[in-house]
Parts: sequence; structure tokens; C-alpha cells
Amino acid sequence: MGIINVNKKAGAMLDELMKDLSRNDLALLERLPHVRETERYRDVIINTLREFHISLVLVRLVFDDGKIKGYSFLIRGDGEVGSLPSSGVVEGFIVEHGGGRSTKFLYEPEEFNGGADLEGRVKMFADMYRKAEERLTELRFKKVYREREAFYLPE
Repeated sequence: MGIINVNKKAGAMLDELMKDLSRNDLALLERLPHVRETERYRDVIINTLREFHISLVLVRLVFDDGKIKGYSFLIRGDGEVGSLPSSGVVEGFIVEHGGGRSTKFLYEPEEFNGGADLEGRVKMFADMYRKAEERLTELRFKKVYREREAFYLPE
């Protein structure tokens, strides 16, 4: 596995993730931690940060050509336990598999100050992911209609 130092802060990974979630060749997306149907992803992450002041967020994307990208965000906070961290650091990297090669892209740790800043980023990520899920579902639905395998075909 090759390792590349990107020389950008971990927050830049969200921009890269946003681009990947917008791709039309996205075939599958997964994330950890998993959430139950009655939970919102953002709430699980924020509540974990409140309770433990640490959270690991993993996102796995698979594209039509078989390429796989994995995003790893580790959020560690400081401050009073029971409330959002008042400061802390986000670390992260991206691993790409495809074409017989694997590459790990290392990003520089990024500090944050204030729970509101952290909460805003978590919400932004959750919204991006939800929209990508909806778009992926829509693309799959359209594909079924194109292949004429749907039960009801509009005229």
C-alpha cells in the first residue's frame, strides 16, 4: 500500500467526500456507526461525543468500476464530559482500492474550538450523506425503469 501525505487539514476531506457523494457512478455507500431506523446519524455521533468525547466515523464508497474509497474520521474532544467538547482535534485519512493498487492519503490533524463548530460539521456531513442516499436510490429506480423490469411502467 502506498502512502501519500496530502498536506491539507482533515476538514478538507469533507470537500473530497462531497465530490465523491455527488458522482453519478456511485454504486454503494456505507457508514459506521450503523444507526437504527428510529435514530438520526447526526444524533448518534453528537451523543457519542457528549458522552465519551471521542467518535470514529467511517464511510465506505463503492463505484461502478469497482473502485473503493474509505474515509476515516477520528474526532477527539476536550472539556466537560456530558456536553459537546469545547475543543479538540479531528484526524483522518482516505484509503483507495482499485486497479490492483491501494493507496492511503494522510491528512493533517485539524483542531476545532467550540461545540457549535463541531456540531455544525457533523450536521453538514449527515446532510451530505442523506442526500447521497436519496440520489442513489433515485438512480437505481431510474435504472430499473430503463431496463423495463419494473412492475408498473409509465407510458
